[in-house]
Amino acid sequence: MAMNAARCHDYLREREVEFIALKRDEAPEVAIPVRLRGPIAGVTFTIPWTSDLERDAHAIWDCRLVAAVVPLAEWLHARGVTEVQYFSALRRGKIVQQKPRSQHNLGLALDLYAVRRGSDPAAKVEEHYPRRTLRRCPGPREAGPGAPPPAGAPAADLLLGLVCLASQGGLVHTLLTPDHDRAHANHLHLDLKAGQDSPPDPFISFHGS
Repeated sequence: MAMNAARCHDYLREREVEFIALKRDEAPEVAIPVRLRGPIAGVTFTIPWTSDLERDAHAIWDCRLVAAVVPLAEWLHARGVTEVQYFSALRRGKIVQQKPRSQHNLGLALDLYAVRRGSDPAAKVEEHYPRRTLRRCPGPREAGPGAPPPAGAPAADLLLGLVCLASQGGLVHTLLTPDHDRAHANHLHLDLKAGQDSPPDPFISFHGS
């Protein structure tokens, strides 16, 4: 979150993330607005129901959110994931009036809907995230729910591992799982907080927390 536009753009270029920087009047709500023009670390991020991804405002990200997703995409790609489907990064409309203000309104949140490996059907969070399972993330030498799964592991293990990677790596400020509430039953919500440089203690909605 401490990166300015020039540093964030350089960070993405160094990691071969194809993007286009938008003019501020195209997304005045977003501090460093960008659109993806290719995959992140070999993983394509799509909104499967949009009719025009090139113009859909939901596909506008703050550059710093893309930067935070890079290590998550690298981890997913190493486990065979080729596509992440999501609802939105930026969101406009009624959510602007909500309090507390949603990070979607700033292009700093991502709602992850499904993951796909190769030609396999997309594994939807709603159908594969194991509810009431993850109470904490295991340590580096521990086994159990949330431990890094091997390539080819079931989607349930992949999603739990992704949550713990984001948590233990301090990659996001908030990660809401389907255990959080009914509104998050079908996706994982990841966000960064404007004005907060680093997440030493990210909020993750474990079961029972």
